[in-house]
Amino acid sequence: MKLSIGELKDSNHFLNIIFENITSAIFLIDQSIEVQQFNETFKTLFSKKEDQIIGRSCGNVIGCRYTIEEEKNCGNTSNCNQCIIRKSILKAFKDKTPTFKEIVNRNFYIEGRSIRKFFQFTAKYLSYNHNDMVLVIMDDITEIEKSKLELEKRNKMIERYNHRVHDELILARNVQQNLIPNKLPEIPGVSLSAIYKPLEEVGGDLYDFIKVDEDSVGIFLSDISGHGVPAAMITAMVKAIMETSTHLFHHPAAFISYLNRKLINISENMYLTALYSLYNTKTKKLTYMRCGHPYPILIRNGEYIEIKEGGSTILGMFENINFKSHTLSLQQGDKLIFYTDGLTEAIDHPQTLFKEDLHNIVIKHAHKSIQSLICHVYDDIINFKESKKFEDDVCILGMEIHN
Repeated sequence: MKLSIGELKDSNHFLNIIFENITSAIFLIDQSIEVQQFNETFKTLFSKKEDQIIGRSCGNVIGCRYTIEEEKNCGNTSNCNQCIIRKSILKAFKDKTPTFKEIVNRNFYIEGRSIRKFFQFTAKYLSYNHNDMVLVIMDDITEIEKSKLELEKRNKMIERYNHRVHDELILARNVQQNLIPNKLPEIPGVSLSAIYKPLEEVGGDLYDFIKVDEDSVGIFLSDISGHGVPAAMITAMVKAIMETSTHLFHHPAAFISYLNRKLINISENMYLTALYSLYNTKTKKLTYMRCGHPYPILIRNGEYIEIKEGGSTILGMFENINFKSHTLSLQQGDKLIFYTDGLTEAIDHPQTLFKEDLHNIVIKHAHKSIQSLICHVYDDIINFKESKKFEDDVCILGMEIHN
């Protein structure tokens, strides 16, 4: 027995007003799976007139593609056994079990056009005047689902891109690892040591210990402004320039001047600080050139000394600079520490206070071997920061004179 439209409307005028103004499409289905009532939103959503809705099969009313393309009534198409809307309605009639917020995704014919739609619906059993019905509440979530799919697509693209960048960074890191010594040279009467901790997978610090001849060792340390891949590219370039300037390693000022000329105008926003020193084991003299780099630290007889002579400006920015090296006489027991400014930027308070902290840390471990000394300096800075996260690449080099 079909439900009287007037009977339902007259039952409660106030509820009817609410029913007509709900923004979800609402319709009532009888046991023949035919529509017996609907609200204004339903009519608007499917662009149907009342005589195209009342008493018509659900699938035909909502424009199921199978009813249109196969020219069959709902319940007789090739898809009806798989249709989750129909299954939910039949389940509600049989078991009186509601279905909440199911999503159907397929083409529907609306105004004669096949349109891909995402509908979210709830089906709930009702009984009125001894008539069994199912109330279906349906929302068009097409734009939301399309946005989600587009977001998923973009996220997958970003994920693929991130994987590719990660793989490339690993490759770049492996390349950069080959730029620094994997084994320190053995120099009679001298101990060498190094710690290098890039901020990212690749960094902008570069160091090298160069056995110039049987009696001389060169120590090179540089720091590119910035970090990450751009800085790493410049470090690779610096390393390549060094390979072409081995004949200048005996002359720190000439070597630094050559490096500066090669780096001019490489990049407007990048520059280089550097330090190159040459130590002769026979004369125990250290000839060095410092360009915008932190002062080397000399530890002699337990005393902390900053070596401030032999300085010049940063590299890669200015031409025709008069580079002049400085020579320092070393003695047995002396220890030298060279470092990049990632270490001095490790603590968030004025640098003058940091220098006091660094001074105290170095003095505390001054009696240790050079390798143990720089390791303890690094560990103490980490403990001071209460974090292993630095704001820049960190490189610490050490040299100890034995005889």
